[in-house]
Amino acid sequence: MLEPLSRSTSLSAASLTDRAVRALLPRALEGRGAAEAATRARALPEVTGADAARNVQPALERIARATHAPPDLIRAAAQASGGLLRLAMPGGDEVGTAQLLSAVTRLALAADRSGLAASELVALLAG
Repeated sequence: MLEPLSRSTSLSAASLTDRAVRALLPRALEGRGAAEAATRARALPEVTGADAARNVQPALERIARATHAPPDLIRAAAQASGGLLRLAMPGGDEVGTAQLLSAVTRLALAADRSGLAASELVALLAG
């Protein structure tokens, strides 16, 4: 369902989730003074599909506990991952897309507030 948003073949639900978790989340975390959590988020394995998304959620929880990262940012990244999981379920297209896009939007706004230039934000999401 995401494909109509972009003519780019690089914007799949999995790649958008990966960019949200391993790029937007760290930028937002840095803006909130959570540099260690940002470093750990960047080091997460690439989100390539539902199985990887399923593994990201507990990894995000471990990062949050170990670093006291802002819970709203960790929650948004986990919700992006959950959106990808929902998309993999039968009949999950509409709800999964809405969940993923909502979570990515929250992370993009947080990254913007942390000082990420709009042009960098667009480039990051476009791949």
